[in-house]
Amino acid sequence: MAPSTFRASVAIGLVVAPLALLGIACSRPPEQQLLTQFFRAARARDNNTISMMSAVEFDPRERGEVSSFEITNVSEERRSPLDMKPLMDAVQQAEQAAQDLRARKIEFQNANMAALQAMAKIEREKGKFSPAQEQLKSEWDKWNADTLAQTRAITAAKNAVNAATGPAEASLTIPGQPAFVADKFKGELVSKDVTLNAQVKAPDGQTSQKKLVVTIQRVVGTQDNAKREGRPIIVKIAEA
Repeated sequence: MAPSTFRASVAIGLVVAPLALLGIACSRPPEQQLLTQFFRAARARDNNTISMMSAVEFDPRERGEVSSFEITNVSEERRSPLDMKPLMDAVQQAEQAAQDLRARKIEFQNANMAALQAMAKIEREKGKFSPAQEQLKSEWDKWNADTLAQTRAITAAKNAVNAATGPAEASLTIPGQPAFVADKFKGELVSKDVTLNAQVKAPDGQTSQKKLVVTIQRVVGTQDNAKREGRPIIVKIAEA
């Protein structure tokens, strides 16, 4: 090979090699770093680090230790609207409905107090109701059933708020950023599934390869007319 040709080939190699390395680095999905840090913290039982990046645990005493993994697939992002105010309004409406129902129930109870007390005594003595008492018992049972249904409605409304605010608060609680205010935030919950081939060392010391699917969520939107971009949070780790 002529010297000029050799120098040219070396020059080309020096240019191509960094580009090849750059291509390899860029081919690694951004989820790689998050999951690497998470599984490292899980192995070390570093709960402080885990709490900042995940809503779930991967306890090595129960599920083993992930020593290494390869990402085989990252799903398309799924976006769902996240508007807290209607959910919080639903809680207020359910609580107001329960308060109104309670007031009407007390009014009915006071109007029929003597009859209800007499019926309670008959029940204790295992007696038999008259037709009029059977009718009153049916009405009173309905009041109690409606009260229970309203209590469940309040619980469901609060659970919906907690389900929505939990991921949002975790994603948007970032040092130096404004505090998350549920009824002022409006945006989207962005989810994706990351599939891994992982080497897992079980608590008994046996090592095996497992397929794991990790669900990652983040929140984007606005609060007080300011754009908010949440950090990714691991919300589920399942074996496929």
